[in-house]
Amino acid sequence: MITRIDLDEAGIDVTVDKPLLASALGLEAVTDTAGPQLILTLPATKVRRGHQLRLVIPAPQTISIDQATRNEKLVALIAEAHQARQLILASPDQSIATIAASNGRCRTRLGKLAAIGCLAPDIVTAIVEGRQPASLTARTLQEIDLPFAWADQRALLGFG
Repeated sequence: MITRIDLDEAGIDVTVDKPLLASALGLEAVTDTAGPQLILTLPATKVRRGHQLRLVIPAPQTISIDQATRNEKLVALIAEAHQARQLILASPDQSIATIAASNGRCRTRLGKLAAIGCLAPDIVTAIVEGRQPASLTARTLQEIDLPFAWADQRALLGFG
């Protein structure tokens, strides 16, 4: 009865043969001038977590499902970034290279962590609660150059 399934960016299109559907449901023959096929469209979102790629079809609005998935690596990165920021703020008269050397850390990583430690508070809250976009992982957060403006951060990271 299903003659075709199409996947695209907007969702899933399922093409159903109307006469076969009517027959399967025990209904009289369908006489529709629009053609023998019915196309059902479902909104869907591609979600990537690491190497996995899933197609998520949202539940009806009447059903309340808590799908928040907290990314523990991302939360740990945020915690480390706040520690690094506090370390830098505690020694305002020293360079990042000096602070990193005295604490046995990599200068580049300490600088990157300090930038991550300046994320907008609502972004940090969303990450801790597991409401971040699926594309935001610890790796992507470390690899991008974060803007200073919180509005720009929201737009870049998918919170806008």
